Amino acid sequence: MKKPSRMRKLLVGTIAFTMMMGAGTTAFASGGGRDHDDHDNRSKTRNYPLKLHFKDTQGKEYEWALRYIIDLASRRVFEGYDDGTFKPQATVTRMEAIAAAVRVMGLRDEAESAKAMATKLNFLDAAKVPAWAVGYVAVALENDLFGETESYVNPNQPADRLWATTLLVKALKLQNQAEAQMNAKLPFADSGSIPAGSVGYVKVAVDQGLIDGFEDNTFRPKQLVT
Repeated sequence: MKKPSRMRKLLVGTIAFTMMMGAGTTAFASGGGRDHDDHDNRSKTRNYPLKLHFKDTQGKEYEWALRYIIDLASRRVFEGYDDGTFKPQATVTRMEAIAAAVRVMGLRDEAESAKAMATKLNFLDAAKVPAWAVGYVAVALENDLFGETESYVNPNQPADRLWATTLLVKALKLQNQAEAQMNAKLPFADSGSIPAGSVGYVKVAVDQGLIDGFEDNTFRPKQLVT
C-alpha cells in the first residue's frame, strides 16, 4: 500500500480538523473583521509575526487539539485574529474552506500573486468574493476544486459536511474515483438524504478513511461545519 505523502496527510488532517472544530475561519482573519484589504499589507511584505498560541484555546476542552492548531498556524494555514483569538467554534464558510484547501496544497503564494488576484471571475456572485480571496478562487478553479460550469461561488454560505467532503476528495485528486462510485451503497442510516451526484464522493471519502459518521450511524450531510 502506498504511503500517504506528507501534504496529503496534512490536507486530510486540516479538513478533518476544520470539520470537527470549525477552525477554518481563522485561516483568513486579518483582525477586527477586516478581510485582506488595503489596510492589511501582509500579502505584500511576507514579514509579519507568526502566532502559535491563542488565548481562547487554552481550556482543557482544547488540549487534544493544541498540537494541530500549532502545526497549522506554523504553516500559515490558520493564523488567528489580531486580538489573539482563534475562534475555534466559529462557523466555516465555503470561501474559508476553499482557501484552507488551497493553502495546504502549497498554493498560497500562487493564490496571493498579483496575477491570480487580478483574475476576472465569471461567477454570477463574483462581486461577493472578498478581494483577498479572488486569487484563491482562481487557483481553486485551476485545480478543479470546483468546476468552471458552476454559476455561483457562494463564498459566504456556511459549509456543510457534504460540501466539505466533496472539497476534500477533489483536493486529493480523487474525483475520477468518486465519479466511478456514484452507484455505490453507503453505510449510513441517512444515506437517502445524500444526493445521487454526491454518493461517489462520500463513498471514496469513507473508503479512504477520510471521514466517518456519527455514533447513531448517520452522516448528516447538511450539518454545518461549526
